[in-house]
Amino acid sequence: MKWLALVLSLILLPAIGLAQAKTSPAEVSKEIESRTGHKFNTAAKSAILTMPEGVSLDDGVTEDEAVAIALWNNPALHAELTALGLARADVIQAGLLANPQLTMIFPFSFRILEAVANWPIEAIWQRPRRVAAARLEQERVAEALVSRALDLVRDVRLVYAEYSAAQMRAGIAEEILHERREIAVIINARLRAGDISELETSAAVTDARLSEERTARFTQDAALAKERLRGLLGFGDDGLTLNLIATPLPLAASTSRIISSVQAKTAPAAAITATATAAMEAASLEELIKQALDARPELKAGDLAIEAAGARARWERSRIVNVTAIAKEYGRGTNGFEQGPGLLIDLPIFNRNQGNISRAEAEIERAAKQLIAARQRVVSEVREAHTQLAQAREAHQLWLTRVLPPLEQEIRLAETAYRSGDVAYLFVLETARRYSDERLREAEHRLATARALAQLERSVGRRLIAIR
Repeated sequence: MKWLALVLSLILLPAIGLAQAKTSPAEVSKEIESRTGHKFNTAAKSAILTMPEGVSLDDGVTEDEAVAIALWNNPALHAELTALGLARADVIQAGLLANPQLTMIFPFSFRILEAVANWPIEAIWQRPRRVAAARLEQERVAEALVSRALDLVRDVRLVYAEYSAAQMRAGIAEEILHERREIAVIINARLRAGDISELETSAAVTDARLSEERTARFTQDAALAKERLRGLLGFGDDGLTLNLIATPLPLAASTSRIISSVQAKTAPAAAITATATAAMEAASLEELIKQALDARPELKAGDLAIEAAGARARWERSRIVNVTAIAKEYGRGTNGFEQGPGLLIDLPIFNRNQGNISRAEAEIERAAKQLIAARQRVVSEVREAHTQLAQAREAHQLWLTRVLPPLEQEIRLAETAYRSGDVAYLFVLETARRYSDERLREAEHRLATARALAQLERSVGRRLIAIR
């Protein structure tokens, strides 16, 4: 039986190296952590919500903590993890050897005892190719899982930015509502004093009611964004309270606080502009494109898809000839029991596996063209995100330097004139109203910048440490 041991060695030896390069959920988690800075929960077995290490709901949830919770609990991402287990099962199945077949013919009448053992030995050259194809497919699935995790991180950051912007809008709208109500009170007092007609008061009352509706709408937008974020974080129907730490602008209780709060209101905007500037200066567009082409998991998955298709093509070509080893045992002969080894060969005359070979070659071509399309899409996404960030930065900077300063100057002049007795308090409120209306644009600028930053990180395929 030495020849049988030699055959087994030839079959199993090529698979040893493949077994050492297994793709596991732990390795996928390390890859996700290297790109996002947060771990992926590979041990989730139930719908029970748990918190990653170092994250607590008691002190509120920041943006980074929201990303960590999402990677730890998002059910859709955990469902994608099962695809890695399916790919691993395919690798195991590809490595299995075909069972030998034993045929027994019992001695009746004049027949002798006869046993025939058939074993497909084409596994010598087919199994390594089959295992290699399955192993490459498993690696492709792992890269696809990393890509899905990056999509989740981007979605969480976008929704968190929408929540923060809605909170800011609601805070500014609340301040505007307070100012409109003060204006309405003064207008009504002048109406009772006979200084103005009833027609002149209708505009002030309408402004107050519109401001009240706008405040309610922005508050509702924040609540909706919070619910979307709960879904991404995997909260589902759990009754846990999600306290998000946003940075809305401080509210001014009266006009006397307007001047003192100007610097506090513009500070967050300046910080966002500085962040966008750092993002633009961290790397040039060409460098970001190069990093994306090196780092995007979709491109790595495309390369693996081509290799897997090539391995499947080699496997299909190896199936042209199928050989079965035969070991035949006779019940009696000249020297008692006798053995008759032999081979059973399928002659490739009509069927040479042409269909499967042609399909495998077509899969190689399709995978190659899909990779070309993916590379072009990556370059386009980086360029688009970079352009959006540049536009958001320029628009925000223009608002800070050209639009906001004149309004702040008007408020200072109105405050000074009111203290000197040159103008009425109503004039100060009207000036503050124009300033407050324009400040709603700040939330839009901050949201545009946050969106561009999230898209740029996703388009590059990793967390930009220099930015955050």
